[in-house]
Amino acid sequence: MITRIANRKTIYAAVVAVIVVLLVIIALPSVKSAIARAQLEMKPKNEVVEAAADTPTSDAEQQTPTEFKKVGETERLELLFRSSDSAIVVKDKSNGYTWQSAVPIQDAATEGNDLWTASSQSIFHMTFTDPNLPALETQETNSVIEQPKIKTTALDNGISVHYELPRLQISFDMIFELKGNALEVTVPGQSIQEAENNWLMAISPLPFFGAALDHDQGYAIYPDGPGALSTFKSNHPNYLNPYKASVYGSDTISFNNYQRQQNALLPIFGLKVNDNAFLGMITKGEYDANILYSPSGYLINMNRVSSELVYRREYEAVKKDGNLTKKPEKQLLREDHTIRYVFFSGKEADYSHMASAYRQYLIDEKGVAPRIKKGEAIPFGLDLLMGIKEGQILFDHFIPTTSFEEAQDIMEDLNKRGVSSISANLLGWTREGYLEYPSGYKPSSKIGGTSGLKKLSEYAKANNDQLFLQDNYIMAWKGVDGFSTRSDVVVGANHFAVTDRYSELFYLNAGKQNERFQDKVLDPLSKLAITGINFDGIGYTDYYDYNKAYPLNREGTASKWLEMMGKSVDQFGAAASIGGNGYTIPHSSRLFSIPMEDSGYFFTDETIPFYQMVVHGLIPYSGDAQNLFYDPRLQFLKMVEYGYMPYYQFTKKHSEDLKDTYYSDLFSSAYHNWVDQAVDQYKEMSEKLQPVWSQTMVGHRKLEKDVYEVVYEDGSRLIVNYLPREVKIDGHLVPDKDFIVVPKGG
Repeated sequence: MITRIANRKTIYAAVVAVIVVLLVIIALPSVKSAIARAQLEMKPKNEVVEAAADTPTSDAEQQTPTEFKKVGETERLELLFRSSDSAIVVKDKSNGYTWQSAVPIQDAATEGNDLWTASSQSIFHMTFTDPNLPALETQETNSVIEQPKIKTTALDNGISVHYELPRLQISFDMIFELKGNALEVTVPGQSIQEAENNWLMAISPLPFFGAALDHDQGYAIYPDGPGALSTFKSNHPNYLNPYKASVYGSDTISFNNYQRQQNALLPIFGLKVNDNAFLGMITKGEYDANILYSPSGYLINMNRVSSELVYRREYEAVKKDGNLTKKPEKQLLREDHTIRYVFFSGKEADYSHMASAYRQYLIDEKGVAPRIKKGEAIPFGLDLLMGIKEGQILFDHFIPTTSFEEAQDIMEDLNKRGVSSISANLLGWTREGYLEYPSGYKPSSKIGGTSGLKKLSEYAKANNDQLFLQDNYIMAWKGVDGFSTRSDVVVGANHFAVTDRYSELFYLNAGKQNERFQDKVLDPLSKLAITGINFDGIGYTDYYDYNKAYPLNREGTASKWLEMMGKSVDQFGAAASIGGNGYTIPHSSRLFSIPMEDSGYFFTDETIPFYQMVVHGLIPYSGDAQNLFYDPRLQFLKMVEYGYMPYYQFTKKHSEDLKDTYYSDLFSSAYHNWVDQAVDQYKEMSEKLQPVWSQTMVGHRKLEKDVYEVVYEDGSRLIVNYLPREVKIDGHLVPDKDFIVVPKGG
């Protein structure tokens, strides 16, 4: 019996071995073929490469090698194209530097595995999925692996390339055009075709464009918070993850804001390589795009930054057994995407000039007009918490923390102390109080009612002070009157209302809110002399909404919010927003909660004020309230360096009253405790910085550790010293933990 069992085991093992050998024999030609294709693709450009032009070629066939040919030219740039694999080169005629879509193979092959070395030669990366699988499984591929059929069409100053991927039965166009000092890469949404069994998820054009090696000098920038910078390093670890952020924040609504990654507030990325640089900006389709930065050490030793264009998103679907699973959205996001690359060389090759270029784009093409008049005084940012509810067993208790009359007293006192300009913002001014949404839209009678707010607004207007009313029109709590949890809320791709685990907090459909905004909010407030509405939420949240009555994509959601801002401007003259997402910039007279710090990725070397350099001198902005920071002096210097207005959040009464409310963050807010320091800092900033308040920032750099310089458009220089000792810069002494302003020529 034992012998029989042993014999069976021997026979079984032999059969398995034979099957394995047969599988290897069958697979070997395909493996060899894939390796051969990659090796051919990675040969130097003057050697033979396999063409994948109008007709496919076999693995063994090789066509005549192709050279780069000029397909576009401007005064500054030349665009070269290679027909065998659609690789491109952009030549900067000012100094002869070439930006290549593929890293030279002799450099790419020095480090990294063969797969990623081949990938570094790709003109695009692509993610796809099989929708018939029980759960979402995405796969990645690229132009080297797929060897697409290529058809080209000449354009006036560029070329249009049609890619057909026979294995996946997916095809699309990619257009390369020169415009002035820029290369524009466009993927037309209508050009995309896909198979029933292979659905497109995302395309990343030019994933290795201009990629830098370890021995190069320079850095990458990416829009993490205000902006982040990662320098190239010869010694670095192997990173487990890159930087990948959805432009304007994740589409997935989060009900937990703790340790939330900072938004990519702007659709930009950039690379400086030695004395040359480019800024990439997504000018079309940015609502459905990601920004990618992979430092050297992530999969391959190359520093690369690019964009990823999103055509499908995942969602949670309910299976028949009641469990949840990830599925791809059924509808393809058939929209155009355009990425514009602007080039710099010599002394212009830095992030300061990149920020200036993006600012000019906003002015020229997005209609951003200065909200700050030349020579205007620096405003004092004043948040006043008016009232908030304290949860109790039977009925919530409204806690009045500042009445409208007390708010006027505070503003009068600040004026008497020498604060010449105030930009005030009222929180919790409605009958529901702060953080209760929908808010009720009517001023709370417990803090003075409509008559009290009217008197306050008239005082502010008479003294040329601003007065914004802050409210949130996108969130709603169950049990609060004014909305339906069935018809008025955001619906996910799974056809369920988007809510928290307790089904208490909902998000409101932007289209319906826009329709109600005029009647419910603006008309009742029409007789007030306020500056405008401050919109909470719209600057840090954006999402898809599958509400059957009013479906909206991310751009559609944002557009409805912007219509609401426009209505505020039409009625009151201005509107403000909280959060800083780029689409709010053209419509905001003031920006709130612009971050000072990035998310803290391990490979990030510096936080940079890229966002602030874009908007300074155009729109006043504030960050975190000065009285809520652990180190007020450090915060003050940061406000100075980054160009923020002085900003405090006060209450007339003591903050101890808030300990049992949802807003316990305001741990020190009593006006009388902070007014002396606040006025002193305001006067210091006004005395030193008023001449540059209305100017754009044209330069920012680190002079030495913890010492920074900001250059303004008239040549004035701000030097900020965070060190506990004085420093001497160009003959100028900067005291410890202080700053100086050096006039032009000084």
